[in-house]
Amino acid sequence: MPSGHKGGVTMKKRMVIKNINARWISLVVVGLVLSGLTGAPFADTVKIDTNALIHETQKMSDKPNTSTMVWWAPEEFWEHSFSQNPGATEAQVEEMVAVIRPYTIIIVVDGTIGPFGGVTFKSEPEIRPIIQVRDGRGNIHRPLGEESINVDTRNFLSAVRPVFANMMGPLGENMHFFLFPSHNSAGEKIADATKEGSFSLKLGAEEFAWRLPLGSLLPPKICPTCGAKLSGAYKFCPWDGTKLE
Repeated sequence: MPSGHKGGVTMKKRMVIKNINARWISLVVVGLVLSGLTGAPFADTVKIDTNALIHETQKMSDKPNTSTMVWWAPEEFWEHSFSQNPGATEAQVEEMVAVIRPYTIIIVVDGTIGPFGGVTFKSEPEIRPIIQVRDGRGNIHRPLGEESINVDTRNFLSAVRPVFANMMGPLGENMHFFLFPSHNSAGEKIADATKEGSFSLKLGAEEFAWRLPLGSLLPPKICPTCGAKLSGAYKFCPWDGTKLE
């Protein structure tokens, strides 16, 4: 088979897998809203562009023949998801968010694409030894063991996992949740979605980085020179270099 044709097949296969991944990430939001995990209605207290938030928090591998995604699910994502249930009080939303607030939650799908498009996924025990978070100070954090995770949080994750599996089949079944501490030893938040900073995740030999704050959680900025509507995380207009306030 000519090398050019083989490369085209591989590229097409990877595009299909990435398109599937993008679709199921969007479905996750709907699933969390509609699944009734909370058992009580929640008010819509946070106005967030869900697609923009997901785009900023998910990262995908560029390695050939892989279907690998890492997704940082910050506190604000969960708050938004919980609040979509109409009629809830702020106290109810806060009660749910408090369950996940002590943790930095990373969701990982790590698969290898075979020659005929089949995906072989890594198990949670295979991924756990090769995953770590590096905070803005360079400190390394390993995933917490089950004994270090609050029982309410464990129960919540136990309820979420079947929703992913039922909605997305093998992809959902192979989504693994890794919980890291929310703060470093200095008491600083490892990943604060609304404040300036950065952190990264290392998965084997690959590293995925996030620059903060997330623009999707901030009011948009308007360039006073050209009038362009820009991400709230921008410091300068990308078109004319004007400093943004």
